[in-house]
Parts: sequence; C-alpha cells; structure tokens
Amino acid sequence: MTREAGVLLSISSLPSKEGIGTLGESAYQFADFLSKCGYRVWQVLPLTPTREGNSPYSSVSACALNPLFIDLYDLAGKGLLREEEISSATGNRVDYKRLRGEKEKALRLAFSRFDLRTPEFLHFEQEGVYREYAVFSALSEHFGNKPFYEWTDGFDLYNEERVESFVREHHKEYLYHIFTQFVFDNEWRELKAYVNRKGIKLFGDMPIYLAMNSAEVYFHPEMFLFDGAGRPVKIAGVPPDYFNEEGQLWGNPLYDWARMEKDGYRWWRARIDRELRRFDILRIDHFRGLDRFYAVDVDAKDAKHGVWMPGPGAALFEGMLDRPIVAEDLGYIDSSLHKMLESVGFPGMKVYEFGLDGDPWSEHKPANYKENVVAYTGTHDNMPFRGYLDSLEGSARAVAAKDILVQATVLGVETKGLTVPGKSTHNDGAERVIKELQAPYPADKEKEKEERLRRVYLIEGAPAKGFDTIDPMRLTEIAYETLLSSEARLAVAPMQDLLLLGEESRMNTPALVSEENWAWRLDPTLLTDRLIDRLRTSLEKTNRAQEN
Repeated sequence: MTREAGVLLSISSLPSKEGIGTLGESAYQFADFLSKCGYRVWQVLPLTPTREGNSPYSSVSACALNPLFIDLYDLAGKGLLREEEISSATGNRVDYKRLRGEKEKALRLAFSRFDLRTPEFLHFEQEGVYREYAVFSALSEHFGNKPFYEWTDGFDLYNEERVESFVREHHKEYLYHIFTQFVFDNEWRELKAYVNRKGIKLFGDMPIYLAMNSAEVYFHPEMFLFDGAGRPVKIAGVPPDYFNEEGQLWGNPLYDWARMEKDGYRWWRARIDRELRRFDILRIDHFRGLDRFYAVDVDAKDAKHGVWMPGPGAALFEGMLDRPIVAEDLGYIDSSLHKMLESVGFPGMKVYEFGLDGDPWSEHKPANYKENVVAYTGTHDNMPFRGYLDSLEGSARAVAAKDILVQATVLGVETKGLTVPGKSTHNDGAERVIKELQAPYPADKEKEKEERLRRVYLIEGAPAKGFDTIDPMRLTEIAYETLLSSEARLAVAPMQDLLLLGEESRMNTPALVSEENWAWRLDPTLLTDRLIDRLRTSLEKTNRAQEN
C-alpha cells in the first residue's frame, strides 16, 4: 500500500430510487465523483445479509451477499422486470421494515422469469460457494424465520440426510436464494471492474464474528465453543471500560481455535482469500480477538465477569503477510496484541476523533502517526466529526479546538478562515492566537521551524476563552486536511465528514438496537462541483506539501 486518500461510504448509503443504496447507477456515479476529487480508495461496510437490527456485523452468513443491494433496474434491463414493477422510494433514511418485503417481491418476480438452464447460472450453483447460505435461508423461511435452534421436526440440529431431503422437496426455494447471490455477484464484478478502471481500490470490511443464527453455526457447530448438544458454552463481548461500566455483551458464538488449528485454520484462511478476491484491501474487524478474545458465560446478564482466552495469533496468517490487510486494533490493546501486530506487519487504525482530549502524546493525534497506519477522522461507529464538536461544551470544546489548531500547526496545515465570534476580553485569548496563526512564516527553514514551535506553545498556553466558539465546520475542514498531512499511508474520512455534516448523519451508535442505525443515506444534491473543487484542492495541496 502506498500513501493514499479514501472515503468511507456504505453501499446502503448511496442515493438511489429504491429506498436503499444499490450496485446500480448511483454507485458508478459515486466512483466518478471520487475520481474527480482525486481519491484512490472507496471503503465500504460488510456486504453480508442482515436481519434484526440491520447490522452488517452480525450476519446470517460469512460469505453471502446482501440481496437488498441488488440493482433492480439492472434486472429490468435484462428483461426480468418492468420498471413499473419496481417500488420507488427516496429520502435520507433507509426504511428497512418496508424495504425488505418490497425488494423480495421484486426479486422473486424476476426469478420467476429467469431461465434456470442458463449455463453461467448452472456453473455458479455447482461451484457450491453459496449452497449453505441458500439451504439455510430456505429452511429459515420454512420455519417462519425463527432461529434454527427453535426449528421443529428434528431440524434444530444439522443432519445431512434430513437436510438434503428438504432441499430436494424445496428445490425451487433453494434456487431462488442461489439466484440472488448470482445476480449480486455479477453486479459486484461489473462495478468493481469499473471502479478499478477509474484507478480506485475497493476497501472491504470483514466482521470477526457471526450471528448465532447463521448458516455456518448451523452447518459447522464443530467450529465453535459449543457443548455436546450443539449449544454455546461462552459468548463474545468486551469488558467494562471508560465508556460502558457493564461492558458489552455481544452474544456471538466464539470460535474453537484449538480445533481449527488442527486443519491449519482452513475455513478462516479460505474466508480471507474469498474476501480479497472481492476487494482490493480488506479490514478485519476486532482484530484483537484473533490474539486473545473475551469470553462471557452464555447465561451472563452483563460482560463484567468474562475471561480472556487465547486466539490463533500470527499463526493464522502464515504465508499471507503480503496481503493488503488492515487490522482494526481499536479498543483494549495490550503487549500481546502489540507483539502480534509487529509480527504480521499489517497496518493498524487511528481515529482523530479519539485524540481530541488535550493529551499531546495521544496515539490518535495525526502528528503522532507512524507510516504503517490507516488514519480516520472517525468511523461508522463514531459521531460525525462536526457532530462530535457540536456535542462538546465549554472547556471540553475549547480543548478539542486547541488540539485541532496545534495539530494543524505542527503539520503545516493552513488555518485561514478562522474567526472567533464576539470579542475576547483577554489579550491572550483565542482572537489574538488566531490572528497570529494567519501571519506568514519566515522563508528561512530553521526560522520557520522555530516560529511553528512558538505558535504551538502559544495555542497550548492560551486561556480557553473564545476557543469554544470557533466554527466547528471550519475546524472539521482543518482536521481533515491535517489527517491528509500525516504520515499515515492511507487517510480515510466518512462521507459525512467530507460534507461537514452533524449528528443527524450518524451511521451507527454501538450497543443501541434501533431502526436509526445503519439508515443514513447520502443526498446526491450535495455532490456539487464546488465540493469536488474543495476536496481536490485539499488533496493536491497536502500532496504538494508532502513532496516538498
């Protein structure tokens, strides 16, 4: 990976006429937008199917693709649908409850008109990649979409003979689910080819865990820490921390790493290989769980009393160290994980928003980044950067503003356009500091360095008064340019941060089950020529500064 800039935008957030982002026209238009801005990386959230809560990080299958993202107008172009049969919905939020039924109705109609004897489809089905997902989905619908451990007639535990008999009896239903994967796979390949031709890499995201009610858990209980009856002994979570005194009880099944080691982690390695065929770069979520993972008793009410258990460590990636993998190493980091990260050499993550705490040595401040880092203004789990600044009050907001100005000064980012509403009554307040920041630097390099350091001390030593009134939108712009100016090999901003949006555009609030999560959509009218000029200019300016 070389030094690049990228944007984080979920497929679900793309504008479209279908009520959710798809792999259709708007995806191609967004790739065009990125190209015009000079960006070379488009990061998306997991493509896996979702159920309750709509989270792509708790999927019904590790390998399957979300039918909600299929572009129905592509099927209309192939003669499988008429445009009037496609429900139209716009708006800035995804209405998952309404969407699921409408999308499935259209897909089933297209399937009824599809020639199942098509050679490409026959080959796709015979490859077997999506067989378990399709069988599991057919079974799930047969049993009223209840979790598999509530299925009756002996289907609550996998039995090959019984399940194969079911597939023969419900073959059309099984083929429908293969069809959705066939359509998605074809649309994705076409989109990826187009994006790559634009000089843009697709950056994917792979959740570490699966939902308890998932195809892999049903078909392969031996891969998980289950008892003799095929039920979990312990489940996933994270311990209490500064943000959550109860910890987080995720509830996902945990892998039996000792058993997986016996076949060389075959399932996991095949999973990584498959994702790296779909994407040019791959982020592995909750990477710390591959070193040591937190295990909580299955009947626990909270995550206070879990235990740390050993994961596979670097052995999982033997022979794969040259792959373009990014380790999501946020949260609790210990010496063992540091050692593993050094061993595999994958870049970790830093999040600027986490560094707005007044600590000059914070690893999340851009001036402290090392080269082997993917840096973010924020992630899908954070408040948008401007929204976060808006949420701060008084001294906390002043500290964040001063942090942003210090980082910009250290990394040589311009702070033009800053103003302090009202008048500061202290001659060392924000108004005076900002005025001095606007002054040109000396031409002599050594004197420039001395002046830069003087300005850093000036900001740090100034009283807080006035800094809490600086425009958060301008501070967000400066913060993003500072991220671009860091040593990080890849700087990524969620689209919300590039648009300088606030709390209303938040993608996800962790530990909150709500229809508001995963629902934000991009307003296409915001992708203006003016925005393109601003983003391209910022990128070109920081690139020139780094070259010099």
